Amino acid sequence: MGLTRRGVGWLSRRLERPELMAAVYATAREELHEEIAIRAILASALNAESTYVDVGTNRGQVLGEAVRVAPAARHIAFEPIPALAAEVRRRYPTVDCRNKALAAQPGQAEFCHFRTMDGWSGLRRSPVVSDERGDPEYITVEVSTLDLELAELTPTVIKVDVEGAELDVFAGARELLTRAKPLLIFEHVAAASALYDAAPAAPWELLDELGYEVLAVTGEGPVSRAAFAADTAVVNWLARPA
Repeated sequence: MGLTRRGVGWLSRRLERPELMAAVYATAREELHEEIAIRAILASALNAESTYVDVGTNRGQVLGEAVRVAPAARHIAFEPIPALAAEVRRRYPTVDCRNKALAAQPGQAEFCHFRTMDGWSGLRRSPVVSDERGDPEYITVEVSTLDLELAELTPTVIKVDVEGAELDVFAGARELLTRAKPLLIFEHVAAASALYDAAPAAPWELLDELGYEVLAVTGEGPVSRAAFAADTAVVNWLARPA
């Protein structure tokens, strides 16, 4: 099965057909399910009058879909790695791409950039990526908050993928979330959040306090605090005004 998975994985990437990998690999199948759900949420929520915000843009994997379904909308991206922010600006010239990290408080911070695995980069280093695999460098980045960056705006959808720092991003957006009530698409894995000293249920608790309910991005839910803390299968979540 290992050889089969590797072979199908190569063919899947070569043909840009992720469903081929999903056919033989349960994790890839769940990832594809969540990816399709995210696309559906963006297509149903965004229009020409919308504002879409992408926190932790990387190379614009989700941002590109938002631009595709709502090209006339306002798109704002946050990417702390300078080379990736520059790449996003080249690929999506209509997007307001800001070379910043987001957290609970503004300032400056050290950021671990894995040069060969940049999707694992973050304000705290992931312990599962070795020096050999990740080729890390440590850079100083500007840190801001959503409350400061979007004080004059009313976003429709905010996507957050920050390798465990999502609680800090939400804490820095209390006023915005209370005022604008955007949909939130966010990645949350308890092991990654623990790097930021966040308990497994902490994002759910803060969002509940701010008037949100939380579902799996694929639609299951709303989930309880206990279910959110215990779930190890869901990676991407949807929060909506209760």
